[in-house]
Amino acid sequence: MKKPTSYNITPAKGQALLNFRGRLMPDKIDAFETQVVEEIRQNGWQQKIETEKQTDPHADFRNLLIHGDCLSACAYLKSQNMKVDLVYIDPPFASGANYAKKIYLRNGGKTSIENEDNSIGEEVMYGDIWQKEDYLNWLYERLLAIRDVMSGTASIYMHLDWHIGHYVKILIDEIFGEENFVNEIVWQRKQAQAWASNQFGITNDTIFFYSKSDEHIFNPTYSKDDEATQKYIKERFVFDDGDGRKYMKSPLVNPLDRPNLRYEFHGVKPPTTGWLYSKERMEKMYKNNELVFPKNGNGRIYRKIFADDYKGQMIQNIWTDIPIVNPMAKERLDYNTQKPEALLERIIKSSSNECMIVADFFGGSGTTAKVANDLNRKFIVCDIGINAIQISRDRLSESEANFDILKINDGLRLFRNPAQTTAKIFSLIDGFKNCAELELGEFWDGGIVGKKGTYVPIKFIGIDKKLTKELVDVILEEIYPLEDTGGETEAVKLIYAHKELEISQDYINKEIRRVGKSNITVQLISLDELLDQKADVLFAPDNADLEVTKEGDRYKVEIKHFFSSYLKNKIDEFNAKKVSKIKQETSDEDLMQISETGLELIEAVQFDTTLKKDKNGNDIWASNLSLEDKAGVKEKIKGVYYLPTDKFKLKIRNIAGDEIIVDSKNCSCPQLVN
Repeated sequence: MKKPTSYNITPAKGQALLNFRGRLMPDKIDAFETQVVEEIRQNGWQQKIETEKQTDPHADFRNLLIHGDCLSACAYLKSQNMKVDLVYIDPPFASGANYAKKIYLRNGGKTSIENEDNSIGEEVMYGDIWQKEDYLNWLYERLLAIRDVMSGTASIYMHLDWHIGHYVKILIDEIFGEENFVNEIVWQRKQAQAWASNQFGITNDTIFFYSKSDEHIFNPTYSKDDEATQKYIKERFVFDDGDGRKYMKSPLVNPLDRPNLRYEFHGVKPPTTGWLYSKERMEKMYKNNELVFPKNGNGRIYRKIFADDYKGQMIQNIWTDIPIVNPMAKERLDYNTQKPEALLERIIKSSSNECMIVADFFGGSGTTAKVANDLNRKFIVCDIGINAIQISRDRLSESEANFDILKINDGLRLFRNPAQTTAKIFSLIDGFKNCAELELGEFWDGGIVGKKGTYVPIKFIGIDKKLTKELVDVILEEIYPLEDTGGETEAVKLIYAHKELEISQDYINKEIRRVGKSNITVQLISLDELLDQKADVLFAPDNADLEVTKEGDRYKVEIKHFFSSYLKNKIDEFNAKKVSKIKQETSDEDLMQISETGLELIEAVQFDTTLKKDKNGNDIWASNLSLEDKAGVKEKIKGVYYLPTDKFKLKIRNIAGDEIIVDSKNCSCPQLVN
């Protein structure tokens, strides 16, 4: 892997308003190598671009779905001199929970277990368990990077809740400036919440709306849907001239003293302060039958506002008319924190115009990108989790978006996603015990029990963090007190995912000697090295057997067998728990079984018949959208497909989200049948 290019990030506008132990002030982000791994192009996309060029300055812009961390995505945008016009982010809330999705066998709704669904357990998609200080440092760095890729007229909407929102508000004030705070939006997600008997129910999230400058875009939006507006319409629009059009009367009295607007109009004397409009405009309304005249010249003229022309009440900062995504809604996906399209539609319409670039650096289920595309905006969306990328990819493809999937090669190979990688790390360390078992402080993740009562504390820096000199100083301050444990601390292990180039084992040793407070050995361990040691266990790929035969002028591709050792282990765990729960002998018929073909382990199948490569010879996946086969929870894949060629690549995604690509050159091809 090439050495990453570092880019400076602009420091916060003001002094640090929120101080806490371990506060970090980052000033650089690293841009890693990137690779386009897939291109999604709908039919007629080239003609669409040529048409858009007449009115759209960004017609050639590539919509991007980026598989990588927010920091790396921002660094990539800086390297390409790209700016965005609107940012919506829905980052982790520091809620203290892990978010998971169920894994379902795709067997057409049939299962070998009576009275149960076809779920074989859950997969953690991302974690949201943080120490407050770690979360604030993590988010601060990302907000600095995001601000640097925003255009001068851009705005940012940051979606949070009660867990951490009040602390984050202070961070955003530092970064964007208190003068650029526009609104605190309260979104009432639900009407009622079953809660503890000693407090009020929590039914809202908070969205902080900031601008990059005072020249930000804002388009007022209106609504007729809320209960108060409906009541207003019913009570006010009560007049009818006999043509069926309901209207209400609106006064034409100027709120200011305007002598130039004092004129008699068709025999009616003006108000003391003058009319609201010029005589020319009043005449136009008169000709269009938009005025209601009094019975005598001393009365008042009113303007007719028709119900069918009424836009509604201007949206304020309390949003009560957008519910969460209904479990039966068409837009519903298997994603815990999915936000409703109506919420993003309001934000995008309010703070951007058509053809502008909308970004979401915690893309999740892809709602921001989907709505931006629907509203004729461009989008840049990123997420570090492969499940989120897959869900977004399928959703955007179905909504007829054209986009590229970009992979950031940061040199770190994850086990499935960051949350699952973190969970696996400690199971890879022989003899590991958690901090509670060793009676260590909260700073440590656990340790290894040594000989004669000694132990080795372990600290994992975190997948989303970089080990910096400042962080080394903080960690060493936690290590020095271990010197007073009477020789029980044999050594300390520090596991890191990313680090500054200057940080090495030699640097750590020199720092300890320089300070002179401890003789404890500190061992620096790369997460990549740790995962590589167990690669055979962690990264065992799925395998599939294909058969290709020629039938007439087409080629029949059949998936004869599919197997996943990971899913086999998940099913074994599921069955073991079932047996343990029943606490009696269970027959094989009562347990979850994998069929002879194993096709129920497959969620989606895609074909690439272009076999496209980039200038460096790397494959670029270009799916034939008409051949895509995706099974819903109660569906199953076809397993048999007909192609116009026998030269192709086949991508199989299993029900947990792992993917393999099979080249037709490696398929079983019996004698072709003409």
